[in-house]
Amino acid sequence: MNPRLRPVGLIARREFASRVRGRAFVFGTLAVLVLLGAYAAVLATITAGDDTARVGVTGPAVALAGPLQRAAPTEGVTLTVIPQPDVAAGEAAVRAGDLDALVGGEPARPRVFVESEPPADLERVLDDATTVVVRDAFLTGRGVDPGALDAALAESGPVIVAAEPPDPQAGPRLGLGLAGAFLLFFSIQSYGAMVAQGVVEEKASRVVEIVLSSVRPWQLLLGKVLGLGAVGLLQLVILGGAGLAVAGAAGVLVVGPGLVTTLVSVVVWYLLGFALYATVFAAAGSLVSRQEDTQSVLSPVTITVLLGFVVGFNLLTSDPRGAGITVLSLLPPFSPLFMPARMALGVAPAGQVVLAFALTIAFTAVVLALGGRIYANSVLRTGARVSLREALGRART
Repeated sequence: MNPRLRPVGLIARREFASRVRGRAFVFGTLAVLVLLGAYAAVLATITAGDDTARVGVTGPAVALAGPLQRAAPTEGVTLTVIPQPDVAAGEAAVRAGDLDALVGGEPARPRVFVESEPPADLERVLDDATTVVVRDAFLTGRGVDPGALDAALAESGPVIVAAEPPDPQAGPRLGLGLAGAFLLFFSIQSYGAMVAQGVVEEKASRVVEIVLSSVRPWQLLLGKVLGLGAVGLLQLVILGGAGLAVAGAAGVLVVGPGLVTTLVSVVVWYLLGFALYATVFAAAGSLVSRQEDTQSVLSPVTITVLLGFVVGFNLLTSDPRGAGITVLSLLPPFSPLFMPARMALGVAPAGQVVLAFALTIAFTAVVLALGGRIYANSVLRTGARVSLREALGRART
């Protein structure tokens, strides 16, 4: 390893180890995992339940068995038709909860026996099946083959030709992109502030003076950013992996090449965005020496990120191709938040992605340079708040 980077690695490892072993990280991560586990258990209970409607038929109403089974899928109902020996046995099965309904009497106007009232979707299935029976009887009485009419109707209707066929995975991939934006926003608010608070604590306790006797300010800054960035990435992997597992178990998410690409882009943009914002927070934290003054220097950054996130989220969900979200996703401070989601939807041309990435890299480099200078000029100054003009002066080494 380069001798100039060895201290950076040591500082990053120290920050990573101290934060990962801390109660806030452990209990916070466990709390979210418990919530995800509870959500998965609820989903499993719901999906494990018997959602099949059971309908008994008896007497002449047995003729409704076929129409009932054909009508059920159109109403989104899973239906099992069970013939009953007589009305009394069928009604007893309904009272015992073995049947949801008993259909008897004439097929054109059947008598439906239920315990209380039939579900709306089951009632629609019964209406559809009765209508089919009456129609078929009417057509047959006039010498028209109902099957031939159904075949002719099946071959009719408009043929939809879409310039851009719908992507069945667009929703899940957009969800991943928005989840990445939220996790980055969450990390900025939590770990970014943690970087600033750590800087202020070291200044107040004079620990930073001991540390800087062995390393340069830029090495300390970079080590903090890398260490806490690794903590945020670890939590992203844990929570993201658990969330993907829950979504997969619920059948909401099907892993495919598009989803893998989206996941990779979310991680890459997350790392880039965290490096950018963590540097800003560290530089801002170095301007003050007391914890009670920290919020005053962090507020402009957090408010800017919050407003950008709210505006961009609304623009993205309403019109992902619009000029507003396009411009916002190209601006470096907000590219890591919204470009992954636009990439997931397939509405970001390759040129825009490359441009946003290049601009973000360049902007991050400028922020690192300015942040390093501010940090170097401010981190050893205690007492009164350091003005931005003084912090941007000639860097101390």
